[in-house]
Amino acid sequence: MIIDKEQVARHFSKAVDTYNDFAGLQRDIGHRLLQEVPNKHYPLAMDLGCGTGFFAKALQSSSSQVIGIDLSHAMASQAKRVNTGIAAVVADAEQLSLANDSVDLVFSNLALQWCNDLSTALSEIKRVLKPGGVAVFSTLLDGTLYELKQSWSELNQYRHVNHFISADDVAACIQLSRFKNSRLIFETETLWYQQALSLLAELKGIGANYVIDGKPNASNATQLKKMVSSYKQQFANPAKGNRVSATYKVCYGVLIND
Repeated sequence: MIIDKEQVARHFSKAVDTYNDFAGLQRDIGHRLLQEVPNKHYPLAMDLGCGTGFFAKALQSSSSQVIGIDLSHAMASQAKRVNTGIAAVVADAEQLSLANDSVDLVFSNLALQWCNDLSTALSEIKRVLKPGGVAVFSTLLDGTLYELKQSWSELNQYRHVNHFISADDVAACIQLSRFKNSRLIFETETLWYQQALSLLAELKGIGANYVIDGKPNASNATQLKKMVSSYKQQFANPAKGNRVSATYKVCYGVLIND
């Protein structure tokens, strides 16, 4: 499976005006990730996958300079527009346009799952980090949105949910990228929705509705209605007012460039 980066960028660009309205989970995970940043001053910090710039602004409090990087030109432009003094660059995490040994801190919140090869992105992060530099990242693991995947699988064979790598795969990619000092934290987030359509609207609202190897128009209105019904039958929780669950398996990583 090859991720079409132009398609990813296009979907996120379309969501630039709605992203902040739907990105509650992204903010929660990003705030959790900030807790893993060592409390010291960083001359140059990079927000890799900066989106609309929410965390680029947060990084300014501990950094002399912040660079926001995103695949989406619209997202990078928005990050620069709302944050005074932040540079914004359109670039791919697997091909960073920064010099070797130039960055003190890399912060990457829920962006690396859009890479074709996580080890390539991590190797690029290691390349641009100064000796002693710190990288913190969050990404999604296998089991994320399993409810949606299961509900669709009963109706047709097409891919409706992206593939996410395993915890072992993340550890292997860190080893391949030659980070010797690393720590991984695994947590599960469960969100609750009135129905599956609300989840789909949220994914579209943040631009995360590009499905790798997914077939355009892989479902019609009848199948969508059946999926929503199946989702509710399987995953509605009476204790939550019959709302339905959506599970996110989250990996937090802390890497030191020793």
